[in-house]
Amino acid sequence: MARKQTRSGNTVRKIVTTVVTIVIIAALAVAVMITKPWTMIGGAAASRRSASATQVDVTTLRTQPVVKGVLNAETRLGASLQYDAAQDLLPASGTITQLPVAGKQINTGEQVYEMDGVLVPLFHGSRPFWRTLETGVSDGPDVAQLEENLKELGYLHVQADRHFDWHTQEAVRQWQTKTLGLTGEAANGVFQPSSVALAATAPIRIATVGAKLGDTNVSPGTYTGVALHAQATLTATQAATFKAGDKAQVVLPDNTTLDTTLSAVDQGGQSTGKDGQVTSPSARIDFPDQSQVAGFGATAISIIIPNAQAASTQETLIVPVTAIIASAGNTYAVEVVRGDKLERITVQLGQVANAQVQLTKADGLKEGDKVVVS
Repeated sequence: MARKQTRSGNTVRKIVTTVVTIVIIAALAVAVMITKPWTMIGGAAASRRSASATQVDVTTLRTQPVVKGVLNAETRLGASLQYDAAQDLLPASGTITQLPVAGKQINTGEQVYEMDGVLVPLFHGSRPFWRTLETGVSDGPDVAQLEENLKELGYLHVQADRHFDWHTQEAVRQWQTKTLGLTGEAANGVFQPSSVALAATAPIRIATVGAKLGDTNVSPGTYTGVALHAQATLTATQAATFKAGDKAQVVLPDNTTLDTTLSAVDQGGQSTGKDGQVTSPSARIDFPDQSQVAGFGATAISIIIPNAQAASTQETLIVPVTAIIASAGNTYAVEVVRGDKLERITVQLGQVANAQVQLTKADGLKEGDKVVVS
């Protein structure tokens, strides 16, 4: 009897084990059907293949064609004709009764503005008039400066020196009468610093008018010299390449071309006094013959600077500067569109001019290829 019960128990356990096994296999089959691991593996492999092929949507890229030729051996710069930086006229000590006129050119002895009903003419010199000048005053460079202006205007007929004598007094009296329009005791031959507007050189040009009629103790406005010069902003590389004395051409608004040289090259970097800003590198050209440019005034022009190192006339591949990619170890490359893929090609650079660069070596690159530009 006991053996029969044992055989019956073993049979039950076999049935239960078989059922559990079938359930587990069925569950695994369902999981496999749901997750489809073969698609995940295939997808990962496809992803790796895509990454190695660098496929891209080329329609979103900006490209330029590779051209072949001789790189233009010159640099063309946008520039301007401009006056030197404006300076403030000294404040009027009295009431301003007539204002200067912006843009007007004023020579020595001509009216700049009017104060207390009396015109204030232009004098020039390197040092401010700081004291009343009259007979008995000590000798000094300010006396010589006054006499030089009076002699230039035809009021002093002896050699200018540092001594204020009766010749100087009489010259001042005649100037007060004939230029300032003073009469009686007002024309006394005593020079007051406030009676003139002083500039370092003459003539001047009124740049701006900042005062109003009736203002007191304010500057009437600003002024510049009358000479125009050409000014162009440079890149740091250009500033390191160009130097004073380099040949240049100026293209004026009427397309007239002037052969000239660079007067100065400024490396920039000086503080402007505004929020940590610094000046940009620049090139300057002066014009000894102002008649060449005076008729144009302040306006936009172009400056052309030949490349002094340009000696080769051999054609090479040329690409935009913005196509060049800096790589490790001071090497360079470009990215070329090949169908729907990008290929990076190592290149060697030659001349750079007018935002283009000459390629002295570019294996695998040819004319007409499209390179990606930034």
